[in-house]
Parts: sequence; C-alpha cells; structure tokens
Amino acid sequence: MSAPEADFDPLIMRLCVWSGIVLVAMTVVGFGGLMGYVPPPAASMTADQSLAFVRAHQQWILAGGAVCTFFWSFWVTWAAPIIIYIRKMERAPVLTIASIANVGGGAAVITTIAVSWTVMAYRAESPLIVQAFNDLGFFLFLYTWPPFGIWMAILALAIFRDVNPTPTFPRWVAYYNVLCALGMCPASLMGFFKSGPFAYHGILAFWLVALDFFIWMLVMSAVMLWVIARDSKRQS
Repeated sequence: MSAPEADFDPLIMRLCVWSGIVLVAMTVVGFGGLMGYVPPPAASMTADQSLAFVRAHQQWILAGGAVCTFFWSFWVTWAAPIIIYIRKMERAPVLTIASIANVGGGAAVITTIAVSWTVMAYRAESPLIVQAFNDLGFFLFLYTWPPFGIWMAILALAIFRDVNPTPTFPRWVAYYNVLCALGMCPASLMGFFKSGPFAYHGILAFWLVALDFFIWMLVMSAVMLWVIARDSKRQS
C-alpha cells in the first residue's frame, strides 16, 4: 500500500529542480568568482592580514555576497520536490515532517552565510572585527553541516523503507546519500585547527565538504529530473 498520490505538476517540479542547479552555478560565480573565496583565505591569517585581504576585495565581496544570499535562497525550492517524493514513499508522514522542519532550519542558515561576509566588507575598518566576521562566515558555511547531513540520512531512510511495490528511487541513491552525509563530518573538527586539513581552508574541512555537498545537489538534481520524467510518462 503506497501513500496517497499528491497532485503531480511536472513543469513546476522541474523548475524547482533546476533552481538548485542554478544555485550551484551561481555559487561558483558569487562565492568563487566575485568574492574570490576559492581557494579560501587561510584560517591562520592574522587580523591585519584579514583586513588587508578584505580591503583589496571589498567591492567584489559585497557583490558576491549579494549574489550568494539571493541564489542560496533557492535551497527551499530545490528541496520541495524531493520532500514530495519522500511523502510518496511512506505511510505516515514522519520523515516528511522531519524533512520540512530540517529544510526550513537549513534555509535559515544558508540564507545568512553570506551576510557575515557582507557585514565584514561593509565595515572593513577594524582588523579584529573583520577577522571575526570572516571566521563566522566560514563556520556558518561549513560547521553547520548537520542539518544537511541529517536530511541526506532521512532521504536514505525513506528510500530504504519505500512502501511502494516499485521502488521510487534506485537503491544506490540511498547509499550515495549516506556516504555524502558521512563526507561532511570532518567540518565538525574545524574549531580545533587554524592550519592543516581540518582548518576551514583545508582539504577535509573545506574542499571535501564543499565538493561533497554541491556535487550531491547536482547528482540529486539529475536523479530527480529522471524520476519526474519517468512519472510524467506513466501518467500521460
């Protein structure tokens, strides 16, 4: 017995999925291109070095912060079709409700990350203030991985426990989500390091976590477009 069918609007669902692809693309533009945060500045920089970096990139950081704050808001629209499919995979909407709460909490984080860097560039006067807000931005960007990792685990659990006779998602998608959730764990150690792989510019705390998350969004987008196309054909 499957969960009750929700209204199915493939056009709107595809647009929502594509909003996530746009989010990833504009992260490259805003975070990497405009702000110049790829590669990120070293966590070991002194306060004076941080101030010098921000002053040299001030207008670009402000522009990139505005771009990121806007396009990272698409997190909610991208997640909506996935939540609809989670609802289809369970009888009681426990994981669905958990997903809505989790995605909403994640949105509160993801839409404020670039605000820290924007305030930092806006007040590029005190070395200590600049250093603190730069650190805060990276901690919001990386250290707050648990809501996103937990949602990956929720999605994996929904796939493993799919009540439909024909599986909604291929089983590898569940395993992939578990691996992606685990891949973001190193960010929890960044508070202990200012250099090395676990610092917020390091290979594990930054590169592994950032690539893990944004590649996950692209992979899940491709999976969702395939699932939506499949279900659209079934209903036509």
